[in-house]
Amino acid sequence: MFLDQEHIERLSQGAQVLGGGGGGREARGLKTAREAMEAGQVRLAALEELSPDDLVVTVSGVGAPSQSQAMYTAEHYLRALELLEQRLDRPIAGFIPSEMGGSAAFGPFLAAAVKGVPVIDAACDGRAHPLGTMGALGLDKDPNCQTLQAACGGRREEGTYIEMVTCGTVRSASRASRLAAELAGGLAAVVRNPVTAGYLKDHAALGTYTQAMELGRALLEAEGPQGRADAAARVLGGEILCRGTVTDYSLSTTGGLDHGRCTLTGDSGEHTLYFYNEYMALQQGEERLSTFPDLIATLDGETGQAVLTADMAVGRKIAVLRVPYGRLRLGAGLRSRKDYEQIEGILSIPMTPYLAGLLEG
Repeated sequence: MFLDQEHIERLSQGAQVLGGGGGGREARGLKTAREAMEAGQVRLAALEELSPDDLVVTVSGVGAPSQSQAMYTAEHYLRALELLEQRLDRPIAGFIPSEMGGSAAFGPFLAAAVKGVPVIDAACDGRAHPLGTMGALGLDKDPNCQTLQAACGGRREEGTYIEMVTCGTVRSASRASRLAAELAGGLAAVVRNPVTAGYLKDHAALGTYTQAMELGRALLEAEGPQGRADAAARVLGGEILCRGTVTDYSLSTTGGLDHGRCTLTGDSGEHTLYFYNEYMALQQGEERLSTFPDLIATLDGETGQAVLTADMAVGRKIAVLRVPYGRLRLGAGLRSRKDYEQIEGILSIPMTPYLAGLLEG
């Protein structure tokens, strides 16, 4: 299926909600889609159209969207792709995104249009996540696995331009890509982790573009902000846990990632949202109401649009959507205990005790 403007609008709306507070900015995603459509056609293909030995690579942006100098362009994407292709022994047969999000969902579009290679209806993860290893399809489970990642970003005129290729373990290569984004001013385009279609079948989140477009269609057809929130809950099998006004908000950036907390006050009392690029937990007093990889998404109380963690502000009215992780399309990269322990250290909140049925290692 070749994608048109109607598909793009639906995908953008649905992917923003699936970003769960992260996944990149709507404007950047739409800009990437527009550039891709100008460069060629973007075809969405089912994974079954590929042979098991065909090569698929992940295309994504990496970094902290709150940084004022954060940017990457079409040229950054294409240069990162060129750098990776120079190290491969066979052609690329398909592209996937690392995650769903307002920008992330469109990550593979430009490469697909320029190369005439399809975007596969799959993602490393059907929602957005903070760590590169979470979008690595479980490759990091093998300590002997060596992967390739190419990153490019920054402005030459400001001395922040960087391009690099890393070969190493998934964890070391992901840290290097995150460092490249930090050095580039906050964001970098990354092309990474080539795998076969056969591997993808067993480790990726399948049908994610189809799901995002179905969600987006429901959102566009809904009336008013409450109608949009209810539509998102209905399509994804979730619920609106609370509504209210932001009364406290703090954000810091460390290691190329935004982290902080947000307090929401409404008729049902006070709730606290913790985030690490994406929302990691929702709490009321001592009661934990939701823990990542549950989808925790904030919707603007006046427009019903999804709100990024980086765009939260005191006085903003929001509704909080929660979808249990068992109802989401998740990839194999979300099962590593090490990743959640890292987030626990950053946010100083427990996570692993709430995820006993999910984690490995």
